[in-house]
Amino acid sequence: MKSKFRVWIFLALTAAVLAAVTVCAGATELKTGIGYVQTDGLRLRAKPNTNAEVISTASYCDTVVVIRKVDDWYLVNYNLDIGYMNADYIIFKDREDIDLGFGMFNSFEVNLRSEPSTDGALVCRAPYEETAYVLGINNGWYKVKYEGQIGYVRTDLMDLTEKPPYNAESSSSSGGSSSSGSSSSAPSYGDQVVSVAMQYLGTPYVWGGTTPKGFDCSGFTKYVYNKMGITLNRTAAQQLNNGYSVSNLQPGDLLFYKNTYAGAGAASHVGIYIGNNQFIHAGGGSVKITSTYHEYYASRYIGARRIF
Repeated sequence: MKSKFRVWIFLALTAAVLAAVTVCAGATELKTGIGYVQTDGLRLRAKPNTNAEVISTASYCDTVVVIRKVDDWYLVNYNLDIGYMNADYIIFKDREDIDLGFGMFNSFEVNLRSEPSTDGALVCRAPYEETAYVLGINNGWYKVKYEGQIGYVRTDLMDLTEKPPYNAESSSSSGGSSSSGSSSSAPSYGDQVVSVAMQYLGTPYVWGGTTPKGFDCSGFTKYVYNKMGITLNRTAAQQLNNGYSVSNLQPGDLLFYKNTYAGAGAASHVGIYIGNNQFIHAGGGSVKITSTYHEYYASRYIGARRIF
């Protein structure tokens, strides 16, 4: 009897160790990209099934670091918790410039490269447990700022130490067995605008562009709102006359900026607020997401308009 009990204890301890190793591996293995949450209340689960324990819930447009795809789920790091999210509610990007907060090097003498490749020139070496600020991800490499220098480090050689600065606070949940793994609250009109806009992340920036082949800033906002059945004026300056002025920002609001190119008028750039102090816009080469606190844009902000 004692022998059977010892065997049972051994097997239980082995299972616990294996589970711990699996979680650690998820935290330290190569990450594949960034994900944007596309529903409010998306559940982070302990296993890739809808009956698994709920670790926390994410808000609409929150950022997750995607580790890998597991069937219809993504294994992700969400606000420093490792778990699974339903892939149907995540927009995945393998290259994205986005603040992810501070991270710590988890290996000795980590090489920072001038480009996201082992062929990149050596920028510097960082010692074990030093910290750097993570500025984005590029095909399995973090873009980081370390001691005033910008470089790339493999994502398995760095652990994030804080939640992305623009994410909502995650909340725990009692679970449930929703087949989608998300909550069932209906999105607002503004959230629907954002959902349409997010479909065009990465679309090239083209001066004068008004289609998914390429957008300029106001061509993008006009196209998105047209998909929602609303016609906006053509240019950023003209769109400043659409809707009404607001200061309490909500998803879907148009944000306006001045002096973003030589000879620009009162409003020269426009984007769509997505929540969590971020906006989506066509600029800097493509349709992308930028923080409203970004130094360049914060210094040029002139106001917001609500269209709906």
